[in-house]
Amino acid sequence: METKVARQRLDPAKRAELILDAALGLFGTSHFSIVTMRDIAVACDVNVALLYHYFKSKDHLIQSVLAQAIGQIIADFEMRRARPGDDFLGEIGIWFETHALMAPTMMTRMVKLMADYAAQTKKDPQLDAVVQSFYCFERELIINTLQAGIDSGRYAAVDTVKLARIVGLHLDGIFHGAQSRGENRIAADIGDLRDLLEQQLKR
Repeated sequence: METKVARQRLDPAKRAELILDAALGLFGTSHFSIVTMRDIAVACDVNVALLYHYFKSKDHLIQSVLAQAIGQIIADFEMRRARPGDDFLGEIGIWFETHALMAPTMMTRMVKLMADYAAQTKKDPQLDAVVQSFYCFERELIINTLQAGIDSGRYAAVDTVKLARIVGLHLDGIFHGAQSRGENRIAADIGDLRDLLEQQLKR
């Protein structure tokens, strides 16, 4: 008699993480507005009802997708920051490294999802807050690193707020440009941005 193999039961937190990973994968190739909960369930090989056990709605799932992606980016940055080293750009250089190394997968998908959401006329305050938390973290990281470098005499004097915005916009532009131009050179473009910033800051 053939024995039926039972499906392995996953820890709820792990199951939720897998669902969010699958959803981000779909949002990275299709506009989030046309991806259905059923599409996500099929990608995860689960019943669609299970999604509503973890997430109250599709909007809640999208918020969770972005929150998890941002958390993974920051966790990678924190891990690299803990390693010994003497990067001239300090934590900005580590932030660049995280972007370049995570670009082929999660980072590119996250940027697409944020761009698709930004183009929507109807806004979700909670989702807006998630997106802004990412840019606030980036802005403060860059400003604080620049100011510390100026105070120590390592960097030339610059307008830290203005330069932080320019760097952030340039990073966004690298990812958007890769999609619109069909060019796979995100890491190289981040390297060029790094070179330009070093030239700007050297005394």
